[in-house]
Amino acid sequence: SPAGKRGKLDDGVRCCHGGGMKKVRAARYAATGTPADVVSCEEITLPPPGPGQARVRMIYAPVNPADLNMLEGKYGEARPLPDTPGNEGLGEVLAVGEGVGEDFSGQRVLVGSEAWRAEGNWPVEDLVVVPPGIEDERACMLRVNPPTAWLLLHHFTALPSGEWVVQNAATSGVGHAVIEIARAKGWRALNVVRRPEAVAELHALGAEAVVVEDSTFAEQAHGILAGARPRLGLNAVGGVSATRVAGLLADGSPLVTYGAMSREALKVPNGFLIFRDLAFRGFWLTRWLREASAADHAEVYAAVFRLAAAGAFAPRVAAEFPLGRVKEAVAASASGVAGKVLLRLAE
Repeated sequence: SPAGKRGKLDDGVRCCHGGGMKKVRAARYAATGTPADVVSCEEITLPPPGPGQARVRMIYAPVNPADLNMLEGKYGEARPLPDTPGNEGLGEVLAVGEGVGEDFSGQRVLVGSEAWRAEGNWPVEDLVVVPPGIEDERACMLRVNPPTAWLLLHHFTALPSGEWVVQNAATSGVGHAVIEIARAKGWRALNVVRRPEAVAELHALGAEAVVVEDSTFAEQAHGILAGARPRLGLNAVGGVSATRVAGLLADGSPLVTYGAMSREALKVPNGFLIFRDLAFRGFWLTRWLREASAADHAEVYAAVFRLAAAGAFAPRVAAEFPLGRVKEAVAASASGVAGKVLLRLAE
């Protein structure tokens, strides 16, 4: 989850530039459970933006795995309930509260919490301004996956040009972003997939090397690497898959875990620690956003926006639903549909 600050949005009424109270629609859940069962579209009262806040009319928000986990009650932190889901989304600033310059109005921005709503008030410091030239469907998915991929590739080790990186979950949103960033930076990515049909999909994206997790995995991987050992491993699956990825790494290299799709525990052979000194690390974008400086935030998002403007991170939209059909949107995403499910939020 990408929210820099995970507190509830302030519903206090204050003097501001943004008008009075109004009714808006928002997705809500009062208990956790099966996502499509617990989420619904409701009408809520929205006050004017308070000091340091901006009123944002939302445009699009994706349904991410982290959103489903939040609705299930299986995420890394619990939210006070009732709550509005949505860990990222794109909107346009309509009005600002006291202390915020009027030139902020009209900007397209990314929000990092409670995105599944028609309008809302967010602290300006939590918003990321999107530069012109990036279409809405692409922009609404730039707050989480591409920054995660950028940081995974830059935060844990220095990779010389031409160096290999190995990742599982290569068909995921982060996996796709890793492929595109690695190519742009001159690194080589060995991409691990579970389905043979995913090989062609990744080659179409521009992936250089793809291997399938089957009985010939080691033979495939070593044939491609031709004696080289990746200096960075990225794991979003866990279990046996993570062990396989770690087994390919050069001595002393990090395996960074940022997801657990298999929900199986990481299994680390003793020899990986004793004889090879592999480093097992974790990454959570929410924590990084809370701890990193504003300058670090700006640097990462500027890099992501430059790549997006050049054509990277093209959206793979499987389906689009209006906010009023949020139950269907959540069910479609939970079904494992290929591509991203988008919520169309503007009323």
